[in-house]
Amino acid sequence: MRFRLLGEAALLYLAAPLAIHWMVINWHMPVFALLTMTLPAILLIFAGDRSFRWKETFRLHWPIGVLRRILILFVGAAAFLTAATAWFLPDGLFGLPRIHPQRWLLILILYPLLSALPQELIYRVWFFHRYRSLFGHHAAVAVAANAALFAVAHIIFGSAVSVTGAFLLGLLLARRYEQARSFWPVWLEHVLYGDLVFTIGLGRFFYLSAGG
Repeated sequence: MRFRLLGEAALLYLAAPLAIHWMVINWHMPVFALLTMTLPAILLIFAGDRSFRWKETFRLHWPIGVLRRILILFVGAAAFLTAATAWFLPDGLFGLPRIHPQRWLLILILYPLLSALPQELIYRVWFFHRYRSLFGHHAAVAVAANAALFAVAHIIFGSAVSVTGAFLLGLLLARRYEQARSFWPVWLEHVLYGDLVFTIGLGRFFYLSAGG
């Protein structure tokens, strides 16, 4: 069973991102479209797994302290990332909303549903439901492995910034999910940082046509 799970994980988190990379480069397929197409398959997999607990995973009630910690950390991170962008990429600061405001608004609207949602279902919900047992009592190892696989998925953007940023965000989201075991907090946190990146001028590193 252990080898079977390892094989499944390798196909899903290593082979699939490489295949998506190939399709993006060679067929010029939009990343958002590819992620959206995976959503029905993900939901079917969940529906076919009798051990999956829908009510627990998607419960709307979670401690108010979780939301407070998410927002406090986000405010500090947003200030730091905005200042770093202003220092290292001054010409790109707020480039997307300044130069392409309609595209920026469209991304802000679509990103939570077409990108953050399928990513969190695949990388947090399914990973910790299906493959958490591979790591036994080593929660930190599971979190690190999850973040590393999340970073691998971002090689399609061809930038050390996107891979490094995805790894750091992956650590945050994986730890959050390991503690809360609820979809909505990690989805919200993913949306906040994703929309921030596209707003302040770092979107060029995370979407092939989001430059400003």
